[in-house]
Amino acid sequence: MKTDDLIDALGAGLEPVGPARLSPAALTLAAAAAVVAVLFLLGLRPDLGAAVQGPAFWAKAAYTGALAVVGGWLVLRLGCPGASARPPGLAFAAVVGAALAVGAGEILLSAPDARMDVWLGDTWRYCSANILKVSVFAAPFIWLSARGLAPTRRSGPGPPWACPALWGLRPMVLHCPEATAAFVATWYALGVLLCGAVGALTGRYALRW
Repeated sequence: MKTDDLIDALGAGLEPVGPARLSPAALTLAAAAAVVAVLFLLGLRPDLGAAVQGPAFWAKAAYTGALAVVGGWLVLRLGCPGASARPPGLAFAAVVGAALAVGAGEILLSAPDARMDVWLGDTWRYCSANILKVSVFAAPFIWLSARGLAPTRRSGPGPPWACPALWGLRPMVLHCPEATAAFVATWYALGVLLCGAVGALTGRYALRW
């Protein structure tokens, strides 16, 4: 068989393949699992009815929503061989950096004796750990969605855990009573980094294909 004939034979019957994408169903299940985790592990904040009427609640919702979008983008890029993770990485840095800048201004404008309270709140000791707990429930569905891609950097923190952590942040607004930008920017970001560290250890096993 000639080389050209072999190439034609190998290429016969091939159909176009659509672009890789995360499963909307899996992402929906991940979000639902995170909400269930908040409800059963952490509980709703007792003043939720009053909180939703204030700007702080919706500012946190917007911040965590933006991070969830960036998380999905990050996993999608890391699941495409050869695609650069720099754009979503820069987007993540921009969102967190903006929140940190607002938080720093908030601290500077506070009375000196109130600055530590603005930064630490009442729940800093376990806020980041709670984010990790919630992310555990979202992670399996994110993994299922990401396995449909072609992740080649499975040992990095991004693929297996960054997106679950960022999606796990969203329902945290239903539980977290803290209202300062300094607290949210610091301890929410630390929770995501904590999940990323776990992902660096588990990625090669969770996303094997």
